[in-house]
Amino acid sequence: MPIRILDAATVGRIAAGEVVERPSSVAKELIENAIDAGATAITVEIKGGGIDYLRVTDNGCGIEPNQVRLAFENHATSKLQSAEQLDDIRTLGFRGEALPSIASVSHVELTTRVRGQDTGVKLNIDGGADLRVRETGCPEGTTFIMKDLFYNIPVRRAFLKKPGYEGGLVGDMVARMIIGNPGVAVRYINNGTNVYHSFGDGKLRHAVFAVYGKQTAEQMVAVDAVEGGTRIHGLIGVGELAKSSRAHQAFFINGRAVRCAMLSKALEEVCRSRVTIGMYPMCALNLVIPPTSVNVNVHPNKLEVRFKDETTMRTVAERLLATAFEGERVLMLGPDRPGSVRVDRVATVREIVPAPPEASNPVAVNAKIPQDTGAPVAPTPEEAPPLPEVPSMPEVPPRPVKREKPMQMSAFQQLVREELDKLGGTSGAVLREDSLNPMVPPREAPAKQTAVDSTAQEPEKPTTVAKRRSEYRVIGVVLKTYILIEADDSLVMIDQHAAHERLQYEKFMAQLEAGRGSQQLLTPIVVRLSAREMALVQDNLEVLSDAGYAVEPFGELDIQVRAVPFILGRAELRPAFMDTVEALNRLRNATIDLRQAEVMQMACKSAVKGGDPLSADEIDALITQMLETGAPPTCPHGRPVMKVITRRELEKMFKRIQ
Repeated sequence: MPIRILDAATVGRIAAGEVVERPSSVAKELIENAIDAGATAITVEIKGGGIDYLRVTDNGCGIEPNQVRLAFENHATSKLQSAEQLDDIRTLGFRGEALPSIASVSHVELTTRVRGQDTGVKLNIDGGADLRVRETGCPEGTTFIMKDLFYNIPVRRAFLKKPGYEGGLVGDMVARMIIGNPGVAVRYINNGTNVYHSFGDGKLRHAVFAVYGKQTAEQMVAVDAVEGGTRIHGLIGVGELAKSSRAHQAFFINGRAVRCAMLSKALEEVCRSRVTIGMYPMCALNLVIPPTSVNVNVHPNKLEVRFKDETTMRTVAERLLATAFEGERVLMLGPDRPGSVRVDRVATVREIVPAPPEASNPVAVNAKIPQDTGAPVAPTPEEAPPLPEVPSMPEVPPRPVKREKPMQMSAFQQLVREELDKLGGTSGAVLREDSLNPMVPPREAPAKQTAVDSTAQEPEKPTTVAKRRSEYRVIGVVLKTYILIEADDSLVMIDQHAAHERLQYEKFMAQLEAGRGSQQLLTPIVVRLSAREMALVQDNLEVLSDAGYAVEPFGELDIQVRAVPFILGRAELRPAFMDTVEALNRLRNATIDLRQAEVMQMACKSAVKGGDPLSADEIDALITQMLETGAPPTCPHGRPVMKVITRRELEKMFKRIQ
């Protein structure tokens, strides 16, 4: 078969197939062109899912009358001057294929007027041919109307989905553009209905408000961190904001919306224990790096990028993302608690005054993107509005919980002992079941202890403890599971099992990482093993040592256990040790992830359960530990530790306010 050169029309349709997949890709190209043109207000309107009608109007710089025809020539662009600039892309669009590709598969109408000129230009083109240009009156900026997408390629049109589905994809794309460009007021209209209308005030939290609503915008966690020439800034949603898919993860690199598996994996690693298993964190994150460190020209739609050193970039990204959760506590009261950032409604931008490029298009300004020098980039001020001042709660002494009979030995014995040690109480004593009952005076400690806690803590000043207790008032316990406290004009409900599980997990992980996760037994225990189990233990003495056990032979089929992991310093030690022996094969080849899973399981088993009765001292010790421990307000499996109902929510619930 002979080789021949394709005609221009066929070449145009092939190119259009790479750039124009569906209406959402057309809208993306046109919005990016508007942002590159310095627009501060953009309107996107579709009908019939964007297949029948798609309009993008902006107030950008417009196109000069003598260059309107040139804009529809293949590979024509105003954003590149030489081949060297391909390695230093600082705009959202540059390929020069979008307008001619769109025009080759639809009916296009373009009106544009340059700022300062009296009249504009109107252009019509059908299927890439029959181009007509005439002078017209129009507002400053550019309006691009596309009709009947793929009308001349019936096969491609047949592969489009129903208008409702295609319109949903356009809406998702516009939402990402709103989040990625908070300084641009974007209005999205679908079949005559206003779907989105962003404020365009430059605040990311307000852009998220326009897309996801007030509650989501207030609960997302801000991050803005810099390391060398890399900066990550944006918002992260964990806990109740987690989603069942990654569809709500919006990533931007130097302002460009992209699909980035590397950033997604880094985010999920950092948020692993902050979302429920099987769920994914949501986010709006912008990665700012030197343009020479990333190649954006690897995908026709510019949706994927390639890094020079992806492994290093992921390590840096994880470190920067982790700074979003610095200073968090299992229980946070006052203005630091989750959701305390207030987002008020602001006036949507109505009258647009053209701004200089530095304000309207930060992507196109060289100073906004760090150069490849390694010098740190100064972070911008926090985008969220200032937190409201919250009055402190009056100091109220905790109420004793009256019990009919002494409670049984609970999982909080060690925790309460540490708290009483801090307060100058029974230092060095072992709490018996009657000492956990506030209605019964404590008896003297026994002469011997069954276990020695190797994690001694420095005593805390009584004034600090009193101040912390003044921040809340314990109301009681509901269903022997949920602790109710009043703090900061809010009702806080705490799941005692999830809270204690998180505290146990953090303690065990800290000991595991520090290599001191075991405690010596004053009286070793002797365990009888089978021949198979004995051989397994002797072959894995080092693995047992790493797990926190100190064992030695004590006969042909007996061993002595002289030290156990800190978690096992209580009753039922033998069954737990036998479970560990059965898990030796797993522990031998365990990675850090598997060990974390083992620790999660141990923390869950050792934590106080729902339905276990707690004394007033135990409740107070639990809350104190939650206020001190730096960890996510979720259990290791991602379940929430607490729920907060504000006074406003309660008053709305009882119809005191509307």
